[in-house]
Amino acid sequence: MKIQITARHFHASPQLHASLKDSLNKIEKFNDSITGAHVILDAEKSGVRRAEIIVKVLDKTVCAHAEEDNMYKAIESMLDKVERQLKKENEKLKIHKSVPVSALVAE
Repeated sequence: MKIQITARHFHASPQLHASLKDSLNKIEKFNDSITGAHVILDAEKSGVRRAEIIVKVLDKTVCAHAEEDNMYKAIESMLDKVERQLKKENEKLKIHKSVPVSALVAE
């Protein structure tokens, strides 16, 4: 998975980059067909920290964002949201139709 991290209005520390990459590697287990992720971290002067993620899954795009007073809280909230969306997307791909009984019984 290709990971791109953009920090706006502040300099992201190497520890923040490392923890973010570890967390993004964990979301790969929710959908096998993730091709890339773009994370945008923004720190406003008013103290609001914003985290946004755009995950590319084959032909679809899954987006999530969160605002908190701490950057780590914003990232955690954002990852929870995208995790739920990826699980839901993965469930849509599964076939939920039952097999007819006549097909199971060999005549």
